[in-house]
Amino acid sequence: MSSFAPSPASLKSQPAIAICGGGIGGLATALALHQAGFRAVVFEKADAGQLRSEGLFLTLAPNGINALRALGLAETVLAAGLQTNGLAIYNERGRLLTIVDYATHAQSFGAASVTIGRGALAGILLDAAVAAGMEIRHGHAIDKARETDGGVELTVAGTIEHFAIALACDGIRSRMRQHIFPDLPQPVYSGQIGTGGIIDIPDIAPTDGLMRMTFGRKAFFGYIKAPGRPVHWFNSFPTRQASAASVQDPAAFGSQLRAMHADDPLDNAAILASAGPIARNYPIYDMPELARWHSDRVLLMGDAAHAVAPHSGQGASMAIEDAIVLAACLAAEHNSVEAFARFQRLRRDRVARAIRLGRASGSQKLAQNWFELKLRDMILPIVMPMAARMQSALFSFRVDQHPLATPHQ
Repeated sequence: MSSFAPSPASLKSQPAIAICGGGIGGLATALALHQAGFRAVVFEKADAGQLRSEGLFLTLAPNGINALRALGLAETVLAAGLQTNGLAIYNERGRLLTIVDYATHAQSFGAASVTIGRGALAGILLDAAVAAGMEIRHGHAIDKARETDGGVELTVAGTIEHFAIALACDGIRSRMRQHIFPDLPQPVYSGQIGTGGIIDIPDIAPTDGLMRMTFGRKAFFGYIKAPGRPVHWFNSFPTRQASAASVQDPAAFGSQLRAMHADDPLDNAAILASAGPIARNYPIYDMPELARWHSDRVLLMGDAAHAVAPHSGQGASMAIEDAIVLAACLAAEHNSVEAFARFQRLRRDRVARAIRLGRASGSQKLAQNWFELKLRDMILPIVMPMAARMQSALFSFRVDQHPLATPHQ
């Protein structure tokens, strides 16, 4: 242990903590630290408008909503999102393979599952942070980072700034991880690319709270629609190489997706017909398990430490949970080293479970030949209820009530 590790008392003076990344995880961390009396500054390369206008969406499971409850934001998020009562999964011919029921989540776990735009969720967190008077520097990327005996040295926009500790909340491609832990493994492309959007299509019938998912012949498609609300849709498809981070020709990419889903059942083709040009895709990466998440003064959090594939529906929930647990650890321990070590002990097995569930779900989307498709249709009605039971352990843990407890496995 370093004799220079800062104590909780020293972290309550300004500026003590740098939060590198001001997305969902970083903002949740800032709010949790603020509630615990710590002083932090958030650095985010995007501007506030970009964060609020993010066109993709996510589903927060009950554990994620309950984590938001610790920040006083659960009801706001519930009101802004679409309650998600289950998953209805179809094959390429429109045969219903299984329904995974989420309707009892509120009763069983204290919160419903909710689908919400990433921009809407980020906006709620940002508004709360601004209302709390927190310092958030948009348009400020971390150019360099270095750990010293006396703290963490960050180079931002050509200026060197010093902090007692730094928290890397900058995602799966974390620059902070590369600066501080260059020996750790890098993300590995999963073999799939996804995209999605939120679009108002009044003619699409409501889905009764179900996320309708289709294993199409060429790609996977899902959507949910509530009365009077926009359609939230997503797609993923296998391809050997990850494409560029930005789509070069949105019109051509939109046409490519429409061709992929032209023979799909349900309303998939109609949704894509209304989507027009599609300007963004995102290669899906898998993060190898990291041997360590922290040094004496720098901690990896959220996707920077343990990226959870979107197939699991747990990425944002786990990042928000991380925020609550870290604030509790910093408040409870003598210094940052002990707090970081306790954080990793509490979080490692839990996120590993979510990652395993996500990988299992994602592997089903890679079925291609006749035998694989037939096998998938046979086993999915069996394995999905089993997976739902495994998810119950994730959903039932209440980080808002017991942030320093060992989660149920």
